[in-house]
Amino acid sequence: MRATSHAGCNTVFRAEVLWISVFLAIGAVGGLVYNWPSEPGVDVESPVAVEPAPAVGVVANPAANPSADSSADPRADLGAEPPGSEGSGAAEPAMGENPQAAPAAPGAVSGIWNDAGPTSQRSQPIDFGVLELGDRLLLGGNSIGAVKHYSKLWQQANLPVDCAVLIRLGLASELAGLHQQAEKHYHSAIRVAKKGSAQQLVSLLGLARLWEREGQLGEAISLLGELFLVYSHEAYPVIIRESIHQQLADCLQRRLLASQVVIEALRKEPMEYHWSPVMVEPILELADFKSPADPPANPASGLKLLQDYDGGVSLMLVQAHLKGISVLELISELQRLSGLQVIVTEQAKSSLVGRLADVDSPVMPVSMLLDHALEPMSLAWSQSEGVLTIMARDELTSKDLASFDLARAQRILRQVQLSLNKEEGLGHASGVERTAAAIMNEGNNARLSGGWDLAVEKYRSARDVGPADELSAKLYFNEASLSLVRGEKLNALHSSYMALDQTLSAELQAQVYSMIADLELEFGQLEKSITAASRGLRRADDPAVFAQAAMTLAKAYLLTGDPYSANAVLFESSAGLDGGSVERLASVFSSFARFQHVGPTLGLQDEGQRVVLALAALQPDDVVSYADALIVSKAYSAVGLRSNAIDRLNEALEIAPAGYWNERIRLQLAEMYYASQALDKANETIESFGTVSATLLPRVLYLHASVQLDLGNLEQSEAICRRLLSMDIDQEIQSSALEKLGQTLQRSGDHYAAALCFAGLLPKSEGAASEAGGETAVSP
Repeated sequence: MRATSHAGCNTVFRAEVLWISVFLAIGAVGGLVYNWPSEPGVDVESPVAVEPAPAVGVVANPAANPSADSSADPRADLGAEPPGSEGSGAAEPAMGENPQAAPAAPGAVSGIWNDAGPTSQRSQPIDFGVLELGDRLLLGGNSIGAVKHYSKLWQQANLPVDCAVLIRLGLASELAGLHQQAEKHYHSAIRVAKKGSAQQLVSLLGLARLWEREGQLGEAISLLGELFLVYSHEAYPVIIRESIHQQLADCLQRRLLASQVVIEALRKEPMEYHWSPVMVEPILELADFKSPADPPANPASGLKLLQDYDGGVSLMLVQAHLKGISVLELISELQRLSGLQVIVTEQAKSSLVGRLADVDSPVMPVSMLLDHALEPMSLAWSQSEGVLTIMARDELTSKDLASFDLARAQRILRQVQLSLNKEEGLGHASGVERTAAAIMNEGNNARLSGGWDLAVEKYRSARDVGPADELSAKLYFNEASLSLVRGEKLNALHSSYMALDQTLSAELQAQVYSMIADLELEFGQLEKSITAASRGLRRADDPAVFAQAAMTLAKAYLLTGDPYSANAVLFESSAGLDGGSVERLASVFSSFARFQHVGPTLGLQDEGQRVVLALAALQPDDVVSYADALIVSKAYSAVGLRSNAIDRLNEALEIAPAGYWNERIRLQLAEMYYASQALDKANETIESFGTVSATLLPRVLYLHASVQLDLGNLEQSEAICRRLLSMDIDQEIQSSALEKLGQTLQRSGDHYAAALCFAGLLPKSEGAASEAGGETAVSP
């Protein structure tokens, strides 16, 4: 087919089926080729005939191998036909002046860096209307639409090897989740770009991001480490340098968090890390970046020691301009310049043989030089008492390896903070986010090594930077988590509510609601605890958070006297409470809840038997909180195992925080002793109260009077009863107190006064107790 232009309009004339058949037959005989485009063509200027661009792939010369697999062509994944020369004679609409029309200077490429790649020349200008529309779609978040628009350019003759198009296609495919296509485009851009150019570096960074997303952290860290050693100084654009630092920090942080040692630590002390999103606009700018015509002169090759503090590797600074140096030679030169004693294990030596490295930096800490030079060989290093030891990573224990990865992550996070600039490169908003995230992540890592005070300072510094949105919510959550482990419960509750106010993430909301439910339960706000735990349970996706929210909700219902709701929650959540201590404790709670609802009649019913069986299955480490111990004690008491109930109450009292639950557990323990006729123990427990809140004081005084009466201390019992009756109390406790006073007076021989008490009248006495206040000492 052929397109002809009349009066500025394009009209496509289609032949009849018969003529098409004739043409096809002639084409078969005469060797004519007809290209049938799969998508509508894009108007591009083509004043002269152009030769088809060579396919960008693994095969250096596609013409020499016509049977090569289609995956060698970077356009194969979208099903585009190879560009032909059918448009050489077509009259296309004129384009405006193209600011990118100047062909890029050809240069040899090597490496991931393949020497056989074609040069990035453009003899056909880009339709900037399509390009700009694709950019706007990509910046607006429509990555699929951007892929479709960029593909229109990519399918044109000689544009499949244009770096600007390939980088855009790789970025759009990456954000759209088309990782295989994105990797092909990035590989193509790497091969056609000039070595060391901004376009090649941004393509390498895109490839590292893909490896990070796919979990290939070792490959990503090795690539980024090589880039760090050569391209992280001021001769390169600030965006490139900061991107290398940021991506390297993210990869190292992810590898640290994958350690089993760290996973166990985070179960006990949850923390949130922040991962900065891909910077779309700076990458688009770099895709069109023109390298300076005159590159800076290469400095003299060599290694120079700039700073040395008593052999401390972290404080040593070197200037390095080395290309293709043996890593063993590099280590020897460092040893010669610094006077360090270096020990290389046998396994590490075998890995170092024949390995080369490039280093180009005016100033670099020796610690970071070792980090990135040894990474491709999976080696680690440590320094102790001036001795530097280089060993294989698999020679370290899991704990030592986690410590090395932690120290390395901290070093690069500090480098990120030093390199980020609010006015240049990433822009103010993005710079603020990345700076605050780096400081917060460093604080989290400090907590992993036990540095709580340092973590407090880091969180405060991160807050001073001014984070917003989800980053601010994560920072509040980390502050709440740290306050919780430090025993600052009110601060933890405040930070939790602040985090909840600023997050839209269901995952973070579930964690925050679960934390709030536990804190409100501890403060005695059972209704608030039930509300928070219910909301957290609905949002929870993580099994640990789900189990925590379900158990907290069940505890709150049991402690408010609602066994039916507690049993319903445990039944509905049973699938998420499988395994280990959680399942055994949930079995006790649910059987106890059903036993309370059914109630005993003649001896133990079936539910009572289930309570006994569930209690017998408990392990010593299953009960971890005061609320667990309190409910288990109630279950023991319900089935008549009073001694076990007292033991559990003593355990709960030891771990209960001062305040609401400490008072109630102590009172319940005293009541249990009194019911067991352990009067001395009961009296001792009551007198250990010290001060009691006004709401609980009448119950404590009444129990104290009963204990004193049974002990035969009639005067003390009478004084406590009169003190209780002088307070503003409800009718029920007043009647009980009058009856207890009557019993006391009757035993002391004052039958008239006792009769008045039994009649509901308080007899006068000069020894009446003084009126009590809000916070009152219990002992008379």
